[in-house]
Amino acid sequence: MISLPIFRSFLGAFVVLTLVLSSGCNTNKKVTETTTVDRPLGPADYINIFAQNQVQAEWLNGSARLSFDDGDMSVGGTATIKMQKGKAIWMSVKKFGFEVARAMVTPDSLFILDRFNKEYAAEPISYISERFKLPADLAMLQQILLGNPVFLTQYTPKSSMEENILRWSAEDEDARNDFWFLLPDYQLDRMEVQQERSARSLAIQLLNYQDAGTNRDFSYLRKIAVNSRETGKAEIEIEFTQVELNVPTNIDFSVPPRYERMSK
Repeated sequence: MISLPIFRSFLGAFVVLTLVLSSGCNTNKKVTETTTVDRPLGPADYINIFAQNQVQAEWLNGSARLSFDDGDMSVGGTATIKMQKGKAIWMSVKKFGFEVARAMVTPDSLFILDRFNKEYAAEPISYISERFKLPADLAMLQQILLGNPVFLTQYTPKSSMEENILRWSAEDEDARNDFWFLLPDYQLDRMEVQQERSARSLAIQLLNYQDAGTNRDFSYLRKIAVNSRETGKAEIEIEFTQVELNVPTNIDFSVPPRYERMSK
């Protein structure tokens, strides 16, 4: 196992995000070419608008400052994060300028490199499900990296306006999600999802939007709060310091000689 707390913490945090959102979410909502209607917009009409106003990117290459606090442990570091849509998320974590760990998630595999202990792991994606008793979903994690909304449920939608903020929510017998969008550009400001019976919740605040050379401004600062029976409460902050979108980049994962395979 990886003994470095920062990397283990962030890997666990991404798993929690998957846990809270993957049940019933739809990250590939099909949309029509137009949202023009000849009547006032109702709650169901906004789904198409939200989808059309997502950040569209096939590639992401960024640098970020990371922090994690679960009440018992508070750690921080820096990371390089890369993404190719539908293919992979790659992350290298550094502490005091030295790489301490590296990971890559693909649709069917998980790779981890522990520089401190000279160990590696190469497991099927089902490893996450087996170890944490949780599902795993690359598409959902990529949507979160881009700062796009992910819907846990779309049943019984409701919407309300307050000044320049649109609040949209939906709820079924077990799940509820709430979104706050800044008008007129439908910029996602905050997202909260809850599963009452499973006692799971997730809140993401998106701040510091800047131009990143794509169809939408990109949120450079994310404040995330997660809570579940499996993990307890945790707060995560991701502050991007540099972002490139839609610029192909090399994503490679190789294991140096003399590294030993981690024991499960």
